[in-house]
Amino acid sequence: MIRNSLILVASFGLLAGCAGSSASTQSPDAGNVKYDVGQPGGAGAGATNPDAPVSGDADGGSAPKVPKGRDSTTTKSVGVTPKAVKKIASAKPPKPEEPAADPKKKPTRKGRVDPMGLLAEAFTIEATTTKLPDFAALTASALFIAPMIDGATTKPIAGAPSTLKAPVALRFTGSLNVTAADEYRLCTTSSDGSQLMIEDTLVVDNDGVHAEAVEVCELVNLEPGEYKIEVRSFHVTGPVVITASWATGATGVPSAIPARNFYKPEGADDRVKAKK
Repeated sequence: MIRNSLILVASFGLLAGCAGSSASTQSPDAGNVKYDVGQPGGAGAGATNPDAPVSGDADGGSAPKVPKGRDSTTTKSVGVTPKAVKKIASAKPPKPEEPAADPKKKPTRKGRVDPMGLLAEAFTIEATTTKLPDFAALTASALFIAPMIDGATTKPIAGAPSTLKAPVALRFTGSLNVTAADEYRLCTTSSDGSQLMIEDTLVVDNDGVHAEAVEVCELVNLEPGEYKIEVRSFHVTGPVVITASWATGATGVPSAIPARNFYKPEGADDRVKAKK
């Protein structure tokens, strides 16, 4: 009887040893997992808090803090333009967009004054001029209505007199009608210096003497509205090249601002008639 009892005890011992050995083989870390999330110096703490100090010295001193990684929003520039985009408010609501004129259709009213276009002023300047002059100190030698600003090397400015030649300074004034809110790329292309202003705010600065026509563009956010616009230029030699163009967005290809988006200032036609 005693012998049988000893055999049973030995058998149970062997079974228990085998079970422990199997558990140890299947999970070497069993019973030794460290839940150190949030604990100083632990792996979890390092992942959630990059400023947490490393373990101190035996005398209680602390090692320098681990440098904090850069925030991704400060290192990526996706969607960010190189320059700050201006946002200009309009003083007036937009005018209803005019339909394109049908050249085959006769005017419905005789003597109707076309509200579209810009008042253009020409000023005599010295051939040694190197930057845009002070227009307030000058008297216009000629006035005309320009439907748009599109003077090129092979094409004179629409509406300009045939006597318009360099050296000369030009100023175009009126309003720019914007019917859709967007980020606009406004440009001037000029043989010498030019500037474009919206609501008396300088948007495009393309000043100075140029060896050839130079285009400068800037981005501006415009809401629907009628904006005061002024384009200035000067030309000391060669053909009078000055174009005001636009495109939507930073990558759009600029084209001359259409005549339907320009409106003459009040009394422009009377001033032109009085000058003739």
